[in-house]
Amino acid sequence: MSYIVEFLGLMAVFFIFIVVPGADFAVILRQSIVHGRRAASMTGLGMATALGAWFAGVSYFFTAKTIRDRFIASGKWFNRITGAALVGFGFRLALSRAAD
Repeated sequence: MSYIVEFLGLMAVFFIFIVVPGADFAVILRQSIVHGRRAASMTGLGMATALGAWFAGVSYFFTAKTIRDRFIASGKWFNRITGAALVGFGFRLALSRAAD
């Protein structure tokens, strides 16, 4: 019985995040206001295509056993490189001047 309560709580959170518009909505709305319906439609189509390609690539990446095993084995180095890049971005942001 407790699982159904947890499930309903999780579904409530998911519903809130589905209803709240995101960055894609803002970009498409801006394109619609500035450039018209055709530009907004093409922007939406481009975003949907990119999202589909992303999910297809990630799905293939994690279903191919050899690729998945190599990724898991290189996880430590991947984390180090990613962390170094984020630290570099942080230093760059801290040392940059505000835009005029």
